[in-house]
Amino acid sequence: MLAQETTANWTDWVPALVAIALTIVAILVARWLLQRSTKVDAAESHFRAQIATVGVILLGLLAVIFVLPDGSDSDLAFSVVGLIVTGALAISSQSIIANAMAGLMLRSVSSFKPGDFIEVSNQMGRVTERGLFHTEIQTADRDLVTLPNAIMVNQPVRVVRASGTIVSATASIGYDVSRHLLEDLFVAAAETSGLVDPFVQVLELGDYSVNYRIAGFLDDPRSLLAARAKLRAAILDTLSEAGVEIMSPMYVARREASNDPLLPSNDGPSAGSKSRRTAEDRVFDKAETAGRLDESRTELAEATENLELLRLELGNADPETAERVRNAVTQAERRIDLISTRISRLESRKDE
Repeated sequence: MLAQETTANWTDWVPALVAIALTIVAILVARWLLQRSTKVDAAESHFRAQIATVGVILLGLLAVIFVLPDGSDSDLAFSVVGLIVTGALAISSQSIIANAMAGLMLRSVSSFKPGDFIEVSNQMGRVTERGLFHTEIQTADRDLVTLPNAIMVNQPVRVVRASGTIVSATASIGYDVSRHLLEDLFVAAAETSGLVDPFVQVLELGDYSVNYRIAGFLDDPRSLLAARAKLRAAILDTLSEAGVEIMSPMYVARREASNDPLLPSNDGPSAGSKSRRTAEDRVFDKAETAGRLDESRTELAEATENLELLRLELGNADPETAERVRNAVTQAERRIDLISTRISRLESRKDE
């Protein structure tokens, strides 16, 4: 009798155990399918997998409650789940749920993508990853900074536009130098550094010097750090060649009695300076890889869609056009192979 009663009790719990097992299997299958679909989708598999995992766990929990044996208290189980959800919502402003909701909001707004320059909470860098709970950026020191998505929503985010940005620098020059002469020199320096449509502004009339802003348009924001450094270097070289001294109140107060301006020597660039690597080559390597990976996945999705259209056209083509369409299909397949190889190479470099 006791053995039969024990067997009956175990039998009652079989549906619940099966529901738990099916939930685990569903999570694994969903993550596997999402990883496969990433090769033809531009969205990140990691973000999708997080959403799918949370959704499947919630559905699995409800399924387990519904199949609990008759002797168990299902109402109590629902009450416990309700208390958990209510408690999570009560602390959502500083919890994982707040970051998850912020991640969904950022994804729906889509104001930036991997590879873009952003500045938020005194942190500036290029985006390397957008997750459900956090956003990762790579700073000018090549370090990776993880920002909770709640911060990204609650604080202003400055995004450098992919179509280009304004690069600027400031310089303080004495009142004894003509403003018109300086504007010509500054514009020449900006053009030498590779900026387009340069302009000069007078920012401040100080006690000892005039503060100028030199700016110009940069077409490719991926070289932002190098462009800023080139602009400052060009200003130094141009002013030095023209015999113009960069001033500051502290420097003027310490000048010697000779009153001769102190200018940096202009020995010209070294032989190897032109072949040196730029800052972006090492600083934003992961961000650059993430940006190229995102672009390659989008390109792969478009190429795959184009291949499907060509195959459909080939099936309906007459004998005169079949050969032309067949060649187009072959070229499309080669392009997809090249893009897939590039994606595999970028994915292997992303976590280095």
